[in-house]
Amino acid sequence: MYQHPGVYIEHVPSGALSIEAASTSVTAFIGKVDRGVPVNGDGAPVFISSVGQYATLFGPVGGGPGGVKNNGSDADPFGLAVNAYFSNGGTKAYIVPVATNAAKESTGELKVKLGAKNYKVTVTANSPGKWADTLLVEMRDAGVDSLVTLVIGTQTAESLGENDVAKKAFEDELEVITGLSLDPDSPAFAEARVGAASTMITIKVVEEAGGAALPVRAALKDGVDSGSPGKAAYSSALEKLKDYRDVSIIVLPGKTWQDDKTTYEEAITHAEFMQNRMVIVDGNGTALNTPKDVKDQGFPTSPYSAFYYPQMTVQNPHYDPDLAGNLPKTFNIGPAPFAAGIWGRIDGTRGVWKAPAGLEASVRGGLGPTVVIGNALQDNLNEWGVNCLRAIIGPTVVWGARTLATKAKPQYRYVPVRRTQNMIGESLYRALQAVVFEPNDHKLWGSLRASVGDFMNGLFRAGAFQGEKASDAYFVNCGLGSTMTQGDIDAGIVRVAVGFAPLKPAEFVVVQIQQKVGQAS
Repeated sequence: MYQHPGVYIEHVPSGALSIEAASTSVTAFIGKVDRGVPVNGDGAPVFISSVGQYATLFGPVGGGPGGVKNNGSDADPFGLAVNAYFSNGGTKAYIVPVATNAAKESTGELKVKLGAKNYKVTVTANSPGKWADTLLVEMRDAGVDSLVTLVIGTQTAESLGENDVAKKAFEDELEVITGLSLDPDSPAFAEARVGAASTMITIKVVEEAGGAALPVRAALKDGVDSGSPGKAAYSSALEKLKDYRDVSIIVLPGKTWQDDKTTYEEAITHAEFMQNRMVIVDGNGTALNTPKDVKDQGFPTSPYSAFYYPQMTVQNPHYDPDLAGNLPKTFNIGPAPFAAGIWGRIDGTRGVWKAPAGLEASVRGGLGPTVVIGNALQDNLNEWGVNCLRAIIGPTVVWGARTLATKAKPQYRYVPVRRTQNMIGESLYRALQAVVFEPNDHKLWGSLRASVGDFMNGLFRAGAFQGEKASDAYFVNCGLGSTMTQGDIDAGIVRVAVGFAPLKPAEFVVVQIQQKVGQAS
């Protein structure tokens, strides 16, 4: 190796293990969407980081992600939930559409004469449902020999009732794809180009007799919406989420505990299995006034679940007192997506160990809670783990940070305690993959104590634990005689014991006031 006298530089790995804190605020939204449903009803989760991305992939065509459908006459629970999440500080989400296989894509047909050839172009919506029955597609001359332009847009209200496709009219041109060839041997072949460029349609080109000169139009029709997805669809979605370990919050838009306990119970069982996420449970608006009311609902008692009350009222963006006074002015939706967004906001500014409640946990994007909650009412709800949305000194805020395990497992009474432990566990799970198959000896144990200790000390210095000194706040043990027996080592098992003193919120602030009595000197 060393052939001549001189200086040789060798870069030697330090052996130190870098441990980063896992994300704590990636939310999975599981439920029925009207657009973007997988063709077979069973697709992979789709990552988004903005309302705009949701609008492009799942929102109503041409109308943005307003959370309404049927021209504003009905609420879209999924769209409203996504809006509420991002409005309140959420930054990352997975959309997990669930559906039945009965749905069908809207279709249309263009018959085109181009030069000496005739073509049939079959246009198909890229996801099932009636959402695409409002689309109009036109093929135009691109102004370059043998190339065409495809325009996709929405029809005017009058056009929707018109039987003659030639008389239909565009309200909005949403996508314009230029420079397309109908020749399958061309690099600009329309099938591939449209499939890659359009967020709404795919096309199939076949050469056959009988076509018309450009421009020609096709109105999409005969789409069929998915029915209400059942248990099997949600089970499949939750099974897929096992491979997405960055998910830390689950919300089920359109579902309520009272109407579908089975789905919520399965989601909570999934969270308990993963040990790195929580389910925020929504109610159907049933009034909760007394402890008996809460007990009668039979809410789950898992530390991996939380419940907020009451529902929130949101504005219908299509309502106009002059132009659309017949539409509903407002809709009521569950508070779960609001809470999920606030969890993400507080995580980013204060850390997951800070309770996502208090005056800084203001609720955005809503007109207010559907029930006015005062101190007397919250007295009846707080001890059962019901987190209230209240107007304490003005705007609506989250005034509670408990899990539904308040009675059953009081050690996990507080949301930040459960979520801090989730974060620590997931962070170590990811980092310690690097030591699998390493020699199981004192060198490994020392490295683990040092690396995990550094990680825990970083959290301590950030204010995540109780204790004035590090030794009061956490411990890390790993070694023969402390965490392992010789039998463990022979079996290839390394055990690292990590403990921490959780930081619990100052839920009850007591101020003692007394008069100072003057005393004789």
